[in-house]
Order: sequence, then C-alpha cells, then structure tokens
Amino acid sequence: MLPRLHATQFHRFMGSGRTSPALCGCEDEAGNRAGDVVVKLRGGLESGETGLLCELLASRLAGYFGLLAPDPALVVIDADFAGLVAALEANGPYPKRAERMRNSVGLNFGSRQLSDVSTWPVDKAIPEAMWQAAAEVFTFDGLVQNPDRRFDNPNLFTRGNDIYLFDHELAFSFLLDILESAAPWRLDGQRYLDDHVFYRKLKGRPIDINGFTARLAALPGPALDGILADAPTEWNNESLAKIERHLRTVSAHATEFAGEVRRRLA
Repeated sequence: MLPRLHATQFHRFMGSGRTSPALCGCEDEAGNRAGDVVVKLRGGLESGETGLLCELLASRLAGYFGLLAPDPALVVIDADFAGLVAALEANGPYPKRAERMRNSVGLNFGSRQLSDVSTWPVDKAIPEAMWQAAAEVFTFDGLVQNPDRRFDNPNLFTRGNDIYLFDHELAFSFLLDILESAAPWRLDGQRYLDDHVFYRKLKGRPIDINGFTARLAALPGPALDGILADAPTEWNNESLAKIERHLRTVSAHATEFAGEVRRRLA
C-alpha cells in the first residue's frame, strides 16, 4: 500500500526551474519519522493533479516492469507548513516559490530521496552491464509515451550498474490528444523516441525485450488493479480512465507493441 506521509520539515527547493520540487522531512500518519522525501508540488505543475497522477502511475508501473525508481509516496502539505515556507521564500531570489508552495496545500506526489547516486551524463555510452536495463527503459518510455527522457535531459540516476528512473509528470502524453488513438501500440508517430537518451546507442543493436513483453501481456488483472487503486480520489479525473484504457489496449497487443519497439531500433 502506498504510504501517506506528512511534510514536517523543509530543507530546500531542488533546482531553480518552474517545477523544482521541495526536499522535505516527513512523518507517517502515526507521527514516526519517515525520512527525507522529494516532493513534486502540484502548485508547480501546469497540469495540476493530472501531472501528479502521471508521476504516481508511471512510478508504480516502472516497479511492475522490474525497473528501478525511487519509492513513491503521497505527501500531505498542510496550510501552516506551506505558510511558513512561503514566508521564507517570499523575499528570496525566487519569490514565485512562495506562491507555488501556497498552491500545494493538500496531497502531492513524493519519492524517497536516493543517496550515493549520480545523474546520467549527456552522451554517456551504455556500459555492458546496463544494456538490458537501457533497452527496457526505452521500451517503457514507449509504453507510457514519455517524451521527457531525452539525450539532453536524461532524468536518470545511476548507482553502480543500476539505473533509476524519475520525473514522469509528462508521461502519458496521449492525454493531450483530442482523439484517442485506435492503435496505441503503434510507435510510428511517436517522434520523441528519436530524441530518447538511449535511442542512438541502441539503434541497430540486438535487444531482448521478451521479459518486458511477457509482463506487459500479463498486466491486466491484480497488478493493474493494484496500481490504479493507488491513485487517490483527489486525483481521480478523466485522465485515469484514459490511462487505464491505453494500458489495457497495448497489453492486448503486447506482441505487436514489442515489434514496434524492435522496428524503431532496427
């Protein structure tokens, strides 16, 4: 079950961008210390609750497919906490952070802070020990239609030979389409994949995505039901049903989807 935590200590904002998350110390619902959590603030997302929903579902799906990602959590920010942080930031170098925090009262998406990790460098070669994970990350981003893991913005951490995925607010980009695709397992129109962090390195090389394909085919049922059940009612808008339809449809065409991935990388 997804933990629901409460932000009780503010450490810092991470980065100076529009959506820079907040690093917060948190407690569980029993008041026990729960460690530091990177909180993606809904007040900093143009898509609001939909962006939080995408973060949550993509993180849970990554775990289902055996990919590594920081452990997700729901993080409650109360009005008093938001007010204190806003007061600290109002006269700082980035005053818009104050408004962002005030607009984040309620439920936000969080992920456990990782230690001893490095950001994937731009244009890094794929080490042999990471080859399988890289192929599955590319396949995963094709499934969730994530345009935001580019060669110039990898959104990946590494620790040893492990790859960790993060930042999925722009996943499920089909939500922006006026009409739903009749064949969402097709990748020929997904041009963002040409800019994927691993595309150029994987292109023309043999890949093994049989395990991923089998897990995709088996997704409907308890696994998918459990992932969808983690979505809090506050974020349960029409996007949740669209994401579910997409996943069920692609799952029903798992073999064709795998063929599309192989064709893009041929």
